[in-house]
Amino acid sequence: METKNKTHGKFWTLLRQTAGYNPAYKEEIKSGVVSHYSNGRTSSLSELYDKYPECYERMIYEMKLESFQSPQSKSKYDPESDIWRKRVIASICNWLDRNGVYFEDTRAKTTYAKGVACRAANCGNFNKISVSRLEEIYNTFVRKNRVSVNIELEEQSLLALNLERALQQIKHDHNLN
Repeated sequence: METKNKTHGKFWTLLRQTAGYNPAYKEEIKSGVVSHYSNGRTSSLSELYDKYPECYERMIYEMKLESFQSPQSKSKYDPESDIWRKRVIASICNWLDRNGVYFEDTRAKTTYAKGVACRAANCGNFNKISVSRLEEIYNTFVRKNRVSVNIELEEQSLLALNLERALQQIKHDHNLN
């Protein structure tokens, strides 16, 4: 696979994942796909990219959708698991913030959150954690965050109550003098 333009790497990757792909006929398949998406205007991938970018984008988008169902695709993109991964990272980062754990940048914080999730799931690869386990981890950290909020509210209420009592004591002492 030789491409002169890096933008075509995605095309070739998606083409290999297409059902019925045969490497011996990759140029013919490419020409046919490009011709189809350009409505017969061209069979050149570079020309499609340069002259008809909207057709190129539509082609890439539809090839992505097709690759989700392709049996040749080694790892399938699962939008649901992606959403749960993002939720888990957000809930763990929120918990870290509430507990005063700070990082130099967001990448370090995200990496740490992924590590916490891996330890919670007893899994070495964050992307291999199942959706059901991601849900459990997310719910656990949401509960931890809620408890933390409730404790903060209780502490604030107690502080306000103690301040009120102290003010009343001061007023009482002042009235006696």
